[in-house]
Parts: sequence; structure tokens; C-alpha cells
Amino acid sequence: MSNPPFDASKAVTFDLSRGQIQKDGTDPRWLVSASAVIALCRDAGGEAASTFARATGQSMGAAIAARFERAGGDVSAAAIDAVFEHLSGELAVAGFGRLSIERWGQALVLVLDHSPASESGDELVRALLGAAVAGAAKLDLECVRLAREGERARFFIAGRRGAEKVRQWLGSGVSWGEAIVRLHPAQPSRGDA
Repeated sequence: MSNPPFDASKAVTFDLSRGQIQKDGTDPRWLVSASAVIALCRDAGGEAASTFARATGQSMGAAIAARFERAGGDVSAAAIDAVFEHLSGELAVAGFGRLSIERWGQALVLVLDHSPASESGDELVRALLGAAVAGAAKLDLECVRLAREGERARFFIAGRRGAEKVRQWLGSGVSWGEAIVRLHPAQPSRGDA
């Protein structure tokens, strides 16, 4: 199986004669301001905002999985970098910012830069990212917001147990970097072996 590259050409089409925007030939889209969506989600409440974010993320994840299936394989057998190239492209096309990944041992940290959501929208982005990665990989995964530094937000993707451990450590005041390091078992030093 080859890893299909993300191709942004014609990912979004504008049919001005009909007044419609489409992405990859799917349902019509709207072009609305990020602040309006964040305000709507805030006013709708946490559960409604999470439902919206998960549905948006699931749509992105399904699009990624479909691309890999059309190329003759599936996301679970694909290189991580190839999958995240598609996720980064999906987020960029939708206007959520630029995504990159950091590897911390076996842990993956998603780094989102230039997101118009800002800190007020991090919960929305957290739910969206979790659903997108879980939907693409067809796994039960969760996303935890680790930190925000200016225009950069970091999120951790893991199974339920790993995500819960990180949430607990963050809640007790442990730094996000230390929380990720704690997930990895201590390796014996050469003198201990």
C-alpha cells in the first residue's frame, strides 16, 4: 500500500452561481467567522459544543480513512507522518490552523499553531482532534489539552487509560512535559542491567 499524499487542489470548491461551497464533493459548507462559531458553542453549552466538535472531527477522520482506502490500504497500516499530513491538511483547509506532531517516546503530541480558536476554543479543538484521529484510525482514542503558549496549543492523543493519567497529573499541578515523561516506564541504566 502506498501512502497517498494530501492534495489540497480542489479540496474546496466555490460554486458562486448556486451560492455553495463544497469540500471533496461532500455536503455543502458554510464560510463563517471562527469567533461566531466559538460564541455559538459557548452559548449552546458544553455538551452541544462537544457534539458539534466531534461531528466535525468524525467527518475529517472519515475523509482521511476514505482516501487511504481508495489508495488500497487503511490508516492503521500507514505511516504516522502520512496520516498526520492528511489531518494537518484537513485542519488547514477548514481554517483551524497548522498542525504538526511531536514524538515523546511512544506518545504523540499534536501541536496546533495559528488557530483562530485561541484559548477560548481549545475545548472545541480538543474534541474535534480526538474525534478526527479516532475516526481516521478507527480506534477508541481521547484527546487531552496539555497547554497553550500564545498561538500554540498542545494536545495529547491516547487511549482512555493514558489520557486519564495525563488529566490527573495535569490536575495535580504536574507540567505537561513531566506528565508525558511519566507515561514511559523507567529504563534501567547500563550499570543496572
